[in-house]
Amino acid sequence: MIDYNCMIGQWPFRYLRKNTVDDLKKVHEKHQIESGYVSNLSSVFYHDPFEGDKILFNSIKDSQYKMVISMNVALPNLYRDIKMANESFAYEGIRIYPSIHKYDLKSSKFDEFCHMVKEANKKLFISYRMGDVRLDYLINQQLPDILSIKSIINNPYDLELYVLNLKAQEITALRDELFKSSSVFFDSSDIKHETFAREYLKEKGIDEKVVFGSFFPLYTFESNYLIYTKT
Repeated sequence: MIDYNCMIGQWPFRYLRKNTVDDLKKVHEKHQIESGYVSNLSSVFYHDPFEGDKILFNSIKDSQYKMVISMNVALPNLYRDIKMANESFAYEGIRIYPSIHKYDLKSSKFDEFCHMVKEANKKLFISYRMGDVRLDYLINQQLPDILSIKSIINNPYDLELYVLNLKAQEITALRDELFKSSSVFFDSSDIKHETFAREYLKEKGIDEKVVFGSFFPLYTFESNYLIYTKT
């Protein structure tokens, strides 16, 4: 099994006791998870996400983990940044955080970015939310309009796409779009907040599009794992 939504690094709003690669390895080995797509939490808040990605690369380069760099589409010089990453890292995907960085997913700039991701032959990971937005106070997340997510999931770019941290009702709202592409998936990290959510998704015929995502270290690993494997 692979963890499609895991991270290391610092979270500025609360103390994380376990947030290193070694911590991630221990919890994965305990649950017989062979690998994961890993990003750096710190990169989300750096003016230059590349600085955090250098730390991530050095932390996992001799491990089984797959690197996912972080990018802020609101910043200039995206083409230069992807080129620099291609020259500097062996990485598998690019992860974006529109709820924090607050840009328009229907803009021409975002369209250009998706074409860059396709040209680089990388997976795209979209974090719809970062944790419980009710706890925000230093920043205010602005969740993207679900219609803008629909337009991306229609996948005109033919990307391998993972939409992370959606709740079960949001996934259901995207049901038709999810089946238009064989390379679009969502992760299991945020469905744990709703009673019998996995059963509900099975009833709606969407369960085959779910991949395991723990959202380590911000969410409790055990509860995510049990919901994914035992329902």
